[in-house]
Amino acid sequence: MRSSLTRRAACVGALALAVVVAAACSGVDEGTTTGLTEPAPVHRLGRIHVAVQAPAEIASDGPALEISARFVQYRGLDEAAVRQRVGLLPLAGERLKIGECTASELPWEEPAARDQAANREVSLIDVGNIAVQLGEASVDVPLSLVPDLLAYMSGVEYDLASEVLPARAWPSGEPGPTAVSITVEGAGDDELPGFTVRAPLPEPVVLQATATPERDSLLLEWGPDGRGAPVVLRLTGFIGSEPAGDEVACMVSDTGSHRVDLDALRSAGYVLSGDTLRVGASRIARTRLDAGEGAYGEGADAVVEMRSETFVTWP
Repeated sequence: MRSSLTRRAACVGALALAVVVAAACSGVDEGTTTGLTEPAPVHRLGRIHVAVQAPAEIASDGPALEISARFVQYRGLDEAAVRQRVGLLPLAGERLKIGECTASELPWEEPAARDQAANREVSLIDVGNIAVQLGEASVDVPLSLVPDLLAYMSGVEYDLASEVLPARAWPSGEPGPTAVSITVEGAGDDELPGFTVRAPLPEPVVLQATATPERDSLLLEWGPDGRGAPVVLRLTGFIGSEPAGDEVACMVSDTGSHRVDLDALRSAGYVLSGDTLRVGASRIARTRLDAGEGAYGEGADAVVEMRSETFVTWP
């Protein structure tokens, strides 16, 4: 099944590239009637994102382990446009300053093309098997063909979401793992070599939440981990089991406490009503993917996120 899917992805990518090359060599595209067009330069992006939900007494409705990977080769589009297309949007920590809050989900904006249609190409590269080791458990990340929605976009995506952590990943009653090991098989050539990277797994944020009876503020307390990196908070109001608005992300210093001004967030247009407030917290560590001479993009990285959460029931 694996080799069959890889061959299909390769065929789709080759066909897309052949179409682009043929269009470029023909000298005929949108808005052009004569002359050859100069091929746009090729750029690459890459990211592996591993998110672990810390085991807790209160079961979460989100995945305990979530892994995604995108390795992209593109031309004829701006980087921001490609990131929107393939789901490599900036993390909350890249969009916020300490003390700022915003909606967790970025609104979709139709990206403007930089070049004519015949020069646009987005290929999500098949880099072979990707395996993530957490504790004593190893997980292979499945891949799937990119839906055929755009003529100039093809390839594969890597995604995994599991409601439970794999056996031996975080044994009950034992200290949690402090790192993950990520192995990328590569394309079997010098251009996209295989590699292994060991990335730190931050400590979970163990939250204690104290709410005021007026529901105007919330005091959060936790133990700092000493790294000095910020913590991202995620707030969602619930009525019963249904969300009562969009999730709000706030970035705070890892000093061990933070008072959330809920009235100020509501005044800014965020809906944090309902009878329950879910408060999530994330610590993030980033490691550069150094596979030699920018093989996967100069900014390619592994993002390892430790998530935790608690629930506040209003008095």
